[in-house]
Amino acid sequence: MNKSERKRALAAIFACVTIYGLTLGLIRPLVALILESRGTEKSLIGLNATMPAFGMLIIAPLIPLLIRKMGIRNFLLSCLTLDVCMILFYPLFDHLYAWMIIGLIAGAATNALLVASETWINEIAVDATRGRVMATYNALFIFSMALGPLVIPLAGIEGWAPFLIGSFFVAMASIPLFWVGSTNMTLQGKSSFNLVSFVLVAPVICMAIILFAWKEFAGSSLLPVYGVGNGLSQSEAAIMLTALGVGGLILTFPFGWLADHMDRYKLLLLCGVGILIGAIALPVVIDKGAALWIMLFFWGGLFAGLYTVIMTIVGQRFRGMELVVANISIGILWGLGSLTGPSLTGLAMDIWDPHGFVVVFVLASLVFVLFSWIRWLRAEDKAAVL
Repeated sequence: MNKSERKRALAAIFACVTIYGLTLGLIRPLVALILESRGTEKSLIGLNATMPAFGMLIIAPLIPLLIRKMGIRNFLLSCLTLDVCMILFYPLFDHLYAWMIIGLIAGAATNALLVASETWINEIAVDATRGRVMATYNALFIFSMALGPLVIPLAGIEGWAPFLIGSFFVAMASIPLFWVGSTNMTLQGKSSFNLVSFVLVAPVICMAIILFAWKEFAGSSLLPVYGVGNGLSQSEAAIMLTALGVGGLILTFPFGWLADHMDRYKLLLLCGVGILIGAIALPVVIDKGAALWIMLFFWGGLFAGLYTVIMTIVGQRFRGMELVVANISIGILWGLGSLTGPSLTGLAMDIWDPHGFVVVFVLASLVFVLFSWIRWLRAEDKAAVL
C-alpha cells in the first residue's frame, strides 16, 4: 500500500468509526433507560446488555474467512447494513425478549466491524506513529460515543424518533468506505498461537481488555441507571457518559504519546491504579455536582488510555495472521467481558441498589492491578508479561 492509499484508508476508517460510535453511544443507554422507565429489574437490564457479547462470540471465528471472501470494504458495509436493520427493529418489535435477539444480531455486526477496523488500521499504520494513530482512532470513537447520549435529551426515549436518528447515523457511516476503492487487508502466513493460547501469550493484555469491556458495556448500560438511583435526572444520568467520553477524547492523545516514549506495561499498570481510585471515588462525588463531572472526566481518560496502550502494543508486537488472530482473540475477550460485566453488575445492583455498581468496578480494577503488579515483579523478561 502506497502513502496515498494509506492516507485514504486511514481517513475512511476514522470517518466511519466516528459516525458509528455516535450511534453506539445513543442506542446502549437509550435501551437501558427505556427498560428502567418501565420498571424492569436491574438484572434483566444487565442481561439484555450482555446479548451483544453472545453475538461477538458467535461471529468472531468467522471474521477472517468472511473478510477473505468479501474484502474488507464489503465486509464493513455488510455489518453496517445489518446494524441499520437491527436498530429499526427495536421499536418495531417492542418486547424485552425480542430486544435480546435483536441485541444478539446487532452485537455480532457491531463487534465484527470493530475487530475488522482495528485490525486493518493496525496493519496499515507505521511503527513510528502507531501510538498516535491508535490514539486518534480511539479518541474519535470515544468522542462520538460521548455525543450519542446527548441525543436522548433532545429526542426523548419514547417512540421511533431516537431509533430513526440512530439508523440514519449508521447509514451515514457507510459513505466514507467508498473512498478506499478495492484496498484490502493482507491475511497471509500462519500464527504461532490460536484463540485459546493467546491468553498465555499476552495475559495482562487479556485482563486489560476484559476490564475495558466491563466499562464499555456495564458502564454504558448501567452507569445512567446508577445515576438515576442516586437522585440524578434521566438527562443528567445520560450526560454522565458524555463526561466519560470527553475525558477519553482529551486524554487519549497524551496516552498515545506516552505509549511511544515509556514502558508500556508500566503505563497499563498506572492506568489500572487510576481506574481503581476512580471507582472508589464515584460514590463520594455522585452528589457533588462539578466534582462528579471532573472525576468522570479523568476516569474516562484512564479507560481510554488503557485501550490505546493495549492496541498500540498489539500492533507493534504482532504481524500478518498473528495480528488477525490477536485482534479476534481480543474481540472474543471483549465479548466475554461484555457478557459477564453487565450481568454481574446488574445482579450486584439488585442485591445492593444502586451501590453494587461501584462494588463490581472496585473489585475488577483491584484484581487487574494486583495481577499485573505481581506478574511484573516475578517476570525476568518484562515484555513477556504483556
